[in-house]
Amino acid sequence: MPAVSAIVDRPPRRRRVFAVGMGASIVTVIVAIAVAVAMAGSHPNVGGKAALPPLPVVADVGASEGAGSAAAGAGSAEVGTTSYEPPADALYVSPSGDNDDDGSREAPLRTIKAAINRAVAGGTIVLRAGQYHETITIPEGRPLTLQSFPAEAVWLDGSRIVEGWVDNGVHWSRPWGVAFDSSPTYTRGADDNTEEHWNFVTSTHPLAAHPEQLWRDDEPLTQVEGIDELTATAFFHDDATGTLYLGADPTGHDIAASELQRAVSIRAEGTLLRGLGIRRYAPSVPDFGAVTVERPGVTLENVAITESATTGLFVTAATVTLRQVTSSQNGMIGVAANYADNLIVEGLEASGNNTERFNQAPVAGGMKLTRSRTVTISGSDFSDNNATGLWFDQSSRDMAISGSRLVGNTGHGVFLEISARALIADNYIADNRKLGMKINGTSSVEIRNNVVSSTTSAISVLQDHRVKSDRSVPGHDERHMDDLEMTWLGTDVTIVDNTLLGSGDRALIWIEDYSRERSADDFGIVIDNNLYVRAENGTPHTIVAWPMMPGDVTRFSSLDDMTQSTGQERTGMEFRGTVAVERDTGSDASGRAHREGKPTTFAAFLPVDAARG
Repeated sequence: MPAVSAIVDRPPRRRRVFAVGMGASIVTVIVAIAVAVAMAGSHPNVGGKAALPPLPVVADVGASEGAGSAAAGAGSAEVGTTSYEPPADALYVSPSGDNDDDGSREAPLRTIKAAINRAVAGGTIVLRAGQYHETITIPEGRPLTLQSFPAEAVWLDGSRIVEGWVDNGVHWSRPWGVAFDSSPTYTRGADDNTEEHWNFVTSTHPLAAHPEQLWRDDEPLTQVEGIDELTATAFFHDDATGTLYLGADPTGHDIAASELQRAVSIRAEGTLLRGLGIRRYAPSVPDFGAVTVERPGVTLENVAITESATTGLFVTAATVTLRQVTSSQNGMIGVAANYADNLIVEGLEASGNNTERFNQAPVAGGMKLTRSRTVTISGSDFSDNNATGLWFDQSSRDMAISGSRLVGNTGHGVFLEISARALIADNYIADNRKLGMKINGTSSVEIRNNVVSSTTSAISVLQDHRVKSDRSVPGHDERHMDDLEMTWLGTDVTIVDNTLLGSGDRALIWIEDYSRERSADDFGIVIDNNLYVRAENGTPHTIVAWPMMPGDVTRFSSLDDMTQSTGQERTGMEFRGTVAVERDTGSDASGRAHREGKPTTFAAFLPVDAARG
């Protein structure tokens, strides 16, 4: 597997309506937003440059009915509902099979590993219903298709039922000879990062990197540091004696424990996994993930990965496709990717991750990508993660994010960091605890046609002291050290045609250079044709924070003042009150507009005196 230190070396179509409450309202505003996205280069801000990656036209995605439901179509089909037709020469596997049989449909093998050993390159292995307690590797040079039998539920399960508990009076115990590596970083045996805010494990959750996992009747138990901390919903693993302890009587309950670390290692180019569920594996951080994609041309389709101790899926190869994949309820992160050039992500659900409460940086949350180029993400859901929803970092380039939902993350919704050339369009971003969208040290970014609701800043464009010319600073892609467009400077950022809603104290759009060297004009920031919605009391009081001069951020409380002072937002509008937003998320008209490269606008049906405040 290539090195992955890049991730951590720096300490049917329909119309949908959603309502965003922002205090007492006199007027309800309906804002219709077309979802067509202008082709890259149509705005003067990026004229003369190579085209940014085109956005696919995505049907039936985007804002959903209420903040609690997922983006339409995101995630794997329910395990057991897919119907992939087996080819005539397929090998069959069944939990009730026999490895001495011939692998036919009538005489299936018992283990997936046995089938892989018999399969020829390009062959198909069909799994019958049941659980498979295995760790498997698709060997180099022998690409295979692994798929479920039509309408049968297949799970690769890293856990097993644990019996034989002994009542010790106040707790229950059992010898457990399974030992996991608890290294907190991607370097096995290394200590945690020492740089402030960049350690993997925090003092609040010191056992985050310990892969032990237990469930009581499918409810996860919490790991504690000692017997004296046991409760009815906790367990303790004594590393010294190899003993498991429970705080509640297990009699009459199923107690399951993770026993295997890795589920699938894909080391053959062109492999296909589809229609499978993968759960309860216990990879240590340096194991990278329960599923690892290590060769190009691999496709995962309708695969569900859940309840892994750290990372669900790790991609470290080019030309990989993730189509209708779910990676949820994993201990650290749903999907991680490094050197994942030409990655296509369609309908991914990466939600509810970082259950072990790793530090939000350097790696945690829904999905993080580093040193990856030409990445297209569409129709996906990055929500309810205990960290950032979607994060690009460390010299990633040519990113397109569209038609996706990023809601309820405890970190940022979208985070682009020291990267270049991105198109972020037609996404619904709301209720993230930090920033809705953070663009830090990233150049040539177009932000179009998004709905962003935030109690902090909806969109922040920031610059720190890092510059790509300083090769001593971590985060370079050593394959492209001479890329002149990878500057790590927040230049040429266009923010147009968005609806921005806020109720906190920070500006809806915040632009600042922490190095105090550049003004917004130096950055080449373009802001226009956005709709700003504030609570009726005027919160947030600042619409845009704009550095008129290096090191001096001016807070504008009205668009008129902002336009007169900066020349920006000549066609923008603002409104105070409660707003309902309606989006057509996949009409033929929007698709035509996208293909023809026509600019996108919003139509705001406002009272005459509501515009411009």
